[in-house]
Amino acid sequence: MTPATDQDLEQVQAQFQALVMPHLDRLLGFAARRTRSTAEAEDAVQEACVRAWLGFAGLRDPAKVRPWLYCILRAVLADNCERDGRRQRLVSITRLEDEHEALVGGDDDAVLVEVDGRLTAEVIRAALADIPEDFATAVEMHDIDGFKYQEIADILGIPIGTVMSRISRGRRLLAGAIAANQRAWLRDDGKGERQAEARRAARAGGIEAHGGLTS
Repeated sequence: MTPATDQDLEQVQAQFQALVMPHLDRLLGFAARRTRSTAEAEDAVQEACVRAWLGFAGLRDPAKVRPWLYCILRAVLADNCERDGRRQRLVSITRLEDEHEALVGGDDDAVLVEVDGRLTAEVIRAALADIPEDFATAVEMHDIDGFKYQEIADILGIPIGTVMSRISRGRRLLAGAIAANQRAWLRDDGKGERQAEARRAARAGGIEAHGGLTS
């Protein structure tokens, strides 16, 4: 085998940067919602990029670089969580679903109805932290990061039917978590607008990039 030349290495590095750089902001956002600080999120993304570079030869299809990067980042985050011995704080699933049902008046599938741009990234991040990781990841990958069902199934290693089920239930849990958080903040500061915001969030039930809700 002919040894790689400096020119060959430069070409590979240029290809790597061209493929990876466009996805760094999304990766950072995904990591930020699973870490305690921006610094931790940046460290996780940096480690993921190092692992991606070391395994770059294993990327057979450049068109699939985004799900490939997410797989690597999820592995980094899982390793960090296991190393630190942290467990995600979870709220009762039943209580979150009850919150959602109470606010939408029992409207079974009336989710993703309208956009509410006033919901901040902080509100969504807090709500995502309150629901089980399996549901949070599926909803976030679909509604925030725009992955298709099959791509999510490939990344998570689960059947596509399971992906669809987790997204459907996860949206309701997320809406319930947002409503529960907004109720708590309302009690603290007495701002009535947040109660209305909680109702709109529950009726929408989905999320999009940069802290909004979307269908």
